[in-house]
Amino acid sequence: MTAHEVLMSDIFNFKIPAIPDYEVSYYFSNSESTHSEHAYPFHMHDALEIYILLEGDVSFAVGSSLYKLSEGDAVITRPNEMHNCILNSDFTHKHLCLWFECGSAFLFGDFISHEFGRGNLISPDAEAKKELSSLYGELREATDSKDTQRQFYITLQILYVLRKFVSTESSTQSLPDALAAILLDIDENFREIKGIEDIISRHFISRSTLNRLFREYLQTTPKKYIESKKLSYSRLMLREGKNVLDACMEAGFSDCSNYIRLFRNHFSMTPRQYRNEKKNNN
Repeated sequence: MTAHEVLMSDIFNFKIPAIPDYEVSYYFSNSESTHSEHAYPFHMHDALEIYILLEGDVSFAVGSSLYKLSEGDAVITRPNEMHNCILNSDFTHKHLCLWFECGSAFLFGDFISHEFGRGNLISPDAEAKKELSSLYGELREATDSKDTQRQFYITLQILYVLRKFVSTESSTQSLPDALAAILLDIDENFREIKGIEDIISRHFISRSTLNRLFREYLQTTPKKYIESKKLSYSRLMLREGKNVLDACMEAGFSDCSNYIRLFRNHFSMTPRQYRNEKKNNN
């Protein structure tokens, strides 16, 4: 059939924006070993993280939201979005974790458009979970054979399937009203909150109850949680080109030397090194 014989209405065309370098890091954890009940420390990344639970009893805290995962569920966290993984019981913990450099709004816009701590949970239906499980197996095979093109196509397929289930209405795990109010207060006012004494006075709660709530539901301390919020915000300031002192002060730290020490302990580099690294990458 010649081009003249094809009706113009039968010809379809699409064009996508230029996509920068496509870079993905990932790892599989398929150990049969039993992991004891504990929580990983709160942390954040410069990339989009997609954590996929394959087997285990897991909750995920993102900002002030807590999500209870079923096997096959995924959690998405934007760059610099504070989160941690909580193992609720002694159990195997099998999972896949991927980090995407998300410079392309075309590819990743649906995964990074949510507000911090909102809409992080992706719960595919049974059919999609079966399809995704097959893709995870194929990704493992492509990894073992070092087939980069196959890895590329499979990770795109994983994104395609997960994208169908991205929702801003992700259901969260129920928290006590007192803890929910405190987490919301910290989210909104962490720069003005100097320490846990401020929380105690603002919410008329005892120190022991405050520590118990954080330990029971988030498996961390109020002090560490507030520090992580401030550090996360300071990284945003550094990425925007603020100097170390300004990033320190705007994030709510009162002591710059203590801020530098905490930053180094969390990220294995100083704030200045982080700022320069991001400046050079841009």
